[in-house]
Amino acid sequence: MVDSRAKGARGEYLVRDMLRAHTDLQFERVPNSGALEYLKGDIYVPHEKNLYCIEVKNYAESPLSDRIFTQRKTNNLVNWWKKVSLQADNGGQDPLLFFKYNRSPVYVVTELCPKNTHDWIHIKFLDCYVLLADNWLRKEDVKFILEV
Repeated sequence: MVDSRAKGARGEYLVRDMLRAHTDLQFERVPNSGALEYLKGDIYVPHEKNLYCIEVKNYAESPLSDRIFTQRKTNNLVNWWKKVSLQADNGGQDPLLFFKYNRSPVYVVTELCPKNTHDWIHIKFLDCYVLLADNWLRKEDVKFILEV
């Protein structure tokens, strides 16, 4: 039997380490799994003004399928994006979603249209872009904290 909390934590550590490697910022998991009123999401840079509310999902199956059109109310990607968008909005941040499924690479979902990579999918009704996280982090000039 799979422990979903352990699987979720493994996904968060994977994305945390990926972000650290690409940015040289000391990303950490959010304490208490985002239960703190003033700190939402799964990953952040402590003691900084984080520009994104970052959510991480690690599931058995891909949420990106043709069912996104017919099962919008129950589709994981739709629900995850709506949740992180609401949390980000409430915190004055932009939403950012990382997800992976069994034996897949990590994907990122963002509001920002990629400028330097052309391998992405735009989901118009969610107004978001989905692409490989590694490509996005390597090719796009992404700022994660407000630099003063």
